[in-house]
Amino acid sequence: MAKLGSRAGWNGNYCHDLTATTSLTPADSGKVFFLNSSTEFTVTLPSVADAGAGFNVKFIVKAAPDGDAYVVTEKTSADTNVIITNGINELTDSVGPSNTGHTTVTFADGVAIAGDWVDLLCDGSNWYATGQTKADGGITLA
Repeated sequence: MAKLGSRAGWNGNYCHDLTATTSLTPADSGKVFFLNSSTEFTVTLPSVADAGAGFNVKFIVKAAPDGDAYVVTEKTSADTNVIITNGINELTDSVGPSNTGHTTVTFADGVAIAGDWVDLLCDGSNWYATGQTKADGGITLA
């Protein structure tokens, strides 16, 4: 078994309200971010090369998007279609969105609700996403 690497991080014990457009850095590994704004925004992940193997982050909707969406995106100047998911579970349907080669994870306006969440883990080459939403279409991939 080959070790990909490791990353020091907060391991979920550092929680932060996000209220505006933000670009994350490798120092944000292990943090939990609550998406909490009346005007939704975009969060940009560090490039997979900068994040490195072991970087992980969790996003939880605190204030449901209303009027626009919360968008989590890869660093497009460095990465292209590197978000991979094996299913975002929907509580109303066991089959959620899954696929490879995405650039964004979106908490949809008027559909996502407080408590919807996505975990992202980097292996140094790709982001791997898992999560859960209450409603069909609450979390979308593009």
